[in-house]
Amino acid sequence: MVRIVLSKTENTKDQMELHIQPTDTITANKWYKLLKVNVQKKVPVKKHVFMHGWIMDKSRTLRHILNELGSTVAHINNFNFAKHAYITKQGSINKDFNIDLDLSMENLLHEEKFNLDIVNQLHDKFVQLEGAKTIDNLESVSPYFQIAPAEIRWQISKINNLSHELFHWGMEYNNWNKFKHYNPEMHVHHYQNNDSEYFTDEDNDSFKMGFDFGRVYLGDTTVGKTYWDAFNDDDDHINNTELEPPQNITADFHMFFGATSTVELTKIREASYWKWLHNRGLLNEQSANTRLGQAEVGHIDFRKTFDHEIQEKVQQSITGYNNIYAIILDEYKSTYEWIMSEEEIDIQQHA
Repeated sequence: MVRIVLSKTENTKDQMELHIQPTDTITANKWYKLLKVNVQKKVPVKKHVFMHGWIMDKSRTLRHILNELGSTVAHINNFNFAKHAYITKQGSINKDFNIDLDLSMENLLHEEKFNLDIVNQLHDKFVQLEGAKTIDNLESVSPYFQIAPAEIRWQISKINNLSHELFHWGMEYNNWNKFKHYNPEMHVHHYQNNDSEYFTDEDNDSFKMGFDFGRVYLGDTTVGKTYWDAFNDDDDHINNTELEPPQNITADFHMFFGATSTVELTKIREASYWKWLHNRGLLNEQSANTRLGQAEVGHIDFRKTFDHEIQEKVQQSITGYNNIYAIILDEYKSTYEWIMSEEEIDIQQHA
């Protein structure tokens, strides 16, 4: 059993506990052991990537996300990369980097539809800033990231974090306006996953194309995007060379609080994926047909927290508990007492 302690950001003593029961599979057993190592070592988690798609949370609204994004973009645009490279004698940069996208509320929201394309363009800016790394070459960073001090590296990483948060917010906003339901998630990612394992063929059966309410899935540690994620994001800005299949298992995981996918919808999604591969010239690419969807590793036992398992009521009860405070696994506990706005640990991790 894995216990996740949530709290409210404005009052971390106001807490709620979720209980995860791992599935009895080879993949889940690997994940459980890796998570246990990180909990024992008290590896810090990435607070900025925790909440995704919680559009009803009044303590983290679209305005909050855009205000933070505006500040982050300003930090990067105001930093003189070329001058810093010259002063610190770290090589030469011919021109500074500028994020010149219209990220205003008016440009993102139009007639109750969220502009997801502009967010994919924002994520592409992050790839340019950090570098198109691959799992086999994690040290391949851009000149901008290479010479940047820790605080600016953190601001670059925040572009990635905020673009994913913004994309999921917009996607669920569109779902709500069209279908009157939304699919929020919680993502637990660690700053150091020194212990990991590569996927093998025996893990393939753990991957599912659809989602189930209350299920726990492996976190995506792909440096760019997986083929499946780029397809689901309608990302026309990412290059084929930046796409990869899921490569390795780490302690990271996602908790899904949305609607269970129907068989019909999953089949339609699968057919759309093959069409997407065909249009990109990837239909015969073996890596694009490997480990599609997400690997299931557990489920949340909601009855240990609530007296029901009703999706809408669970979402309402959890909304506002947007801070991960601790993880408890067997006799080990790792507590994360800072909140998202306290960024000292984030900056340290980027030094």
